[in-house]
Amino acid sequence: MSNKSMKTPKGKLVEIDGITYQIIEGKLYRYADLTLDKGFKIVLGRIGSEEVLRHMLNRLLGTSIVKLEYRNTEHPGLTEEERSSRFDVYCEDENGSCFQVEMQNWSQKYFYKRAIYYSSLVLMDQAAKAQKEFRETVGKDTGKGWDYNFQPLYVVSFLNYKNWTSENAQTKKNPYISTYRYVDIETRDELSDSTNLVFIDLYSFTKTEEECESMEDIWMYSIKNMHTLMVCPEKFKGTEIEDLYIKSELAKMTIEQRIKHEEGIMTRNDILNSISEQIEEARKEAIEIGIREGIEEGRAEGRAEGQAETIRKMLAAGIPASAIAEALEITIEQCESYR
Repeated sequence: MSNKSMKTPKGKLVEIDGITYQIIEGKLYRYADLTLDKGFKIVLGRIGSEEVLRHMLNRLLGTSIVKLEYRNTEHPGLTEEERSSRFDVYCEDENGSCFQVEMQNWSQKYFYKRAIYYSSLVLMDQAAKAQKEFRETVGKDTGKGWDYNFQPLYVVSFLNYKNWTSENAQTKKNPYISTYRYVDIETRDELSDSTNLVFIDLYSFTKTEEECESMEDIWMYSIKNMHTLMVCPEKFKGTEIEDLYIKSELAKMTIEQRIKHEEGIMTRNDILNSISEQIEEARKEAIEIGIREGIEEGRAEGRAEGQAETIRKMLAAGIPASAIAEALEITIEQCESYR
């Protein structure tokens, strides 16, 4: 396939060997990348995907949701900037329980505290709704108010980076899913199931398609890897997961949705390239500084032992022997002898 045929306008599709793809930066995509926040919301946060999302939450959270409906994300307390930058999925089940689901690709020092903060916003949203219903049902002149009996809420975060939840993973029944609630610090008795912070560790999930044994495995594998596949695996067909593949086909989306998905991939690639360049520049600068400091220290001491100690430090710091040898005008063999 020529390079010319691998370039298409944003959001456009091409058909190759009977399969329709979207070409993004030289790569073929049949399915959306759910590890992107935009891709995740395009697939699981749009009208028509309620059943897919319901199956996912029931399977991974152990809930028994019968019906879901999407809600807006205009939480009180969010700034305009926060609203425009967030791509979470916010829904409610038939009992009034609220679910906020998001994909997180980048490490954030206090992410778990951010999850607590957003759980409070979900609660405030539910409280406002409950108070409105109370006023409309009971009336304003009863002298009574809302009794704070809010329904359970879940803040569900998929973590697609190395994170803290994997530290005690092997001691848990499901090593990839961590759920936090309010408990007594001594007895571990739960205060209630009203607030649930759920962290799903995609980063540590490394099972292959063949190694997937349970439906939980299949959901985790599909969410993490579906964008790299060209077909839905045969063993997944006929199960609850198959509809996820159908909903994720880029050919079945609007051009606006495909453009958003493409922009998400391009933005992530730009960030990764920028990080890679910064790391490389820092490495080069560290080597140059190490060589200069080593030369100055060796000359100042003016003794063979001084130079030997300097070389040992530079080698221990990871500076290549070839670079040290060239800077100090000695052979690589001489440099290596100081290890």
